[in-house]
Amino acid sequence: MLLFAGTLSAQETPGTSEEDMQARLARVESELATLRNRLAERERDSADRELRARNIVNLYGDIGLAYHMLFESNTETFNRPDFRLHLGVYGTAFEQDKQRLRYDLRLTTVAEDLNGKPTPTLSWLPFPGFGVNPQLAVDRFSIDYELNRVFSVTAGRFPSPFAGTEMLFDQDYHFQGLTESLRLERLFNQSFQRVIPRLSLTSVQGYMAQNNIGLPSPTAESQPIYIGAQFQIDLAPFESSVRGPDGRESTTVNSDFELRLVVGAHWFDGEEGIAGNLGIGYLAKTTNVLAADGLIQSQFLVCEAYAEVILLRSRRAQVKAWFHGLWNLHAVPQVKGRAERNDLAIQGGLYWGMEQMTQRFDFQIGARYFYVEADAVIPEFNSELINTNIKGWQADLQVRVFPTVTAFGSMMLTERENFDLNGFGRAARGKPYRASGQSFRVRIGIFLEF
Repeated sequence: MLLFAGTLSAQETPGTSEEDMQARLARVESELATLRNRLAERERDSADRELRARNIVNLYGDIGLAYHMLFESNTETFNRPDFRLHLGVYGTAFEQDKQRLRYDLRLTTVAEDLNGKPTPTLSWLPFPGFGVNPQLAVDRFSIDYELNRVFSVTAGRFPSPFAGTEMLFDQDYHFQGLTESLRLERLFNQSFQRVIPRLSLTSVQGYMAQNNIGLPSPTAESQPIYIGAQFQIDLAPFESSVRGPDGRESTTVNSDFELRLVVGAHWFDGEEGIAGNLGIGYLAKTTNVLAADGLIQSQFLVCEAYAEVILLRSRRAQVKAWFHGLWNLHAVPQVKGRAERNDLAIQGGLYWGMEQMTQRFDFQIGARYFYVEADAVIPEFNSELINTNIKGWQADLQVRVFPTVTAFGSMMLTERENFDLNGFGRAARGKPYRASGQSFRVRIGIFLEF
């Protein structure tokens, strides 16, 4: 106001030239521009401080209680209560100019197998003995950088970013290394994104040895290195253009039909070292094919195909059907001179329910069939309930009984795919088709998320 007042008084001063008036107006405009820039900078700083104060630290986790029963060959193998604990913190350290930097850190209960070896896929543990305190360990620590919602890279220890089932990688298993993701359709404008399929490319590079520390130590024969990638296509052919109140086109999928296709390749070397140092969960020894020296006979180059069909996509309760196939190209025959290589794994299933259970009485109900040969996948990394050398059925039910509490139950009826190799179920030698070689598993429980 004082600046404008000075300008007006200058206009009334006798003898003031037009050039002086223009110079004074230019100075006023310059000062106003400087003032606007300072205000904008202060607003950005204030918004950044507010964002950091709101999102720099966010706690999350879950506490679960379950009852786990396993019967093999009509004999009780174990019948016990289990518990699970995850406690993590994540946050946004920086978000500006279409860039975002986040971190994630999580603790979980330490898991060991029957031989006392660490198991990277187990989260449910038996209740500790009286007076014994359960131990916690860090199972997740990562830094994630994202640019313009198109490209992201994560470094550290992180869960599997791949689409598919736990037949290849258990949801509790964590890679150590790098993962990159590229959303190709976001390179185009929003109107064109409605026309083309959603395309994404995901890759992971992992290394499990740290010279003199870590498991296992690298040797000339064993370098535990993992490299894998997936290419994903999402098709929603019945989408329609919808604009919001601001006139912008919505990017939310509104098609009631969606088809997801995924192809991938996964290479891992060093299984003989892993098998000697890591536990595989509920079994005492590996389910892979062993040579005469007791070592794994094959490396792993697993090719995969995953297909998923979603009906009622825009509804809260969806219907989903999927198929997952794996083939290990590096598997070798169990017996020299025979063609059988134990290299195939397939799984198919159907479920009905909510994709994200966030409200009371949300539910998921489903069933699946799986067939996993002994050398198809890495048994230390995949589902602890499936492992390898197994075939059978599983039925699942989950219900959100409170906004943060979920009750669940699952039932599995399985048997060994090859009765001459280790696995769930006790071999009925000479009578492989009798029920005495089957295993029956039931899990019921609840977990609270926060």
